[in-house]
Amino acid sequence: MSAHRIEGLVDKVGAIEDVASRETALELVRAVMDLHAEGLAKLMEIISANEPVFEACANDSIVSSILLLHDLHPLDLETRVRRTLESPALRVRGARAQLREIRDGVVYVEIDGGPAFESAVRKALMDAAPDAEGVIVNSGKGTENFVPLAQRVGGQA
Repeated sequence: MSAHRIEGLVDKVGAIEDVASRETALELVRAVMDLHAEGLAKLMEIISANEPVFEACANDSIVSSILLLHDLHPLDLETRVRRTLESPALRVRGARAQLREIRDGVVYVEIDGGPAFESAVRKALMDAAPDAEGVIVNSGKGTENFVPLAQRVGGQA
């Protein structure tokens, strides 16, 4: 089941007019989520002794996103970001991406590469770290090409 489909179903449940029915449906969702979280935590505990399987779970995009949803991912945000930036897929044709810092959940990256590389870095980071508050990329030319939404809305762009 895709995340998009799940979001649509949650929206439908939220739109149920009968309060008791809506609350019962939401409580059911919470109970299922809690059960899954407990089962996944136990599963991660069991497989942690098998390093190849444990790593495969941490690196699989679907499994990783589910583990993040339940706050069970074995790798912290910085480790996931560093691994992504060091991956062979992002070390092509002399392009470079380097983590500057992570502050308040925002990932700051400096790149040396063109717009296509910047796009690849952004996509790779959002796949590996969907829990990041944002990704700010500096092209190394002295100007960051990210404007926070609050600044745009406030007319300070």
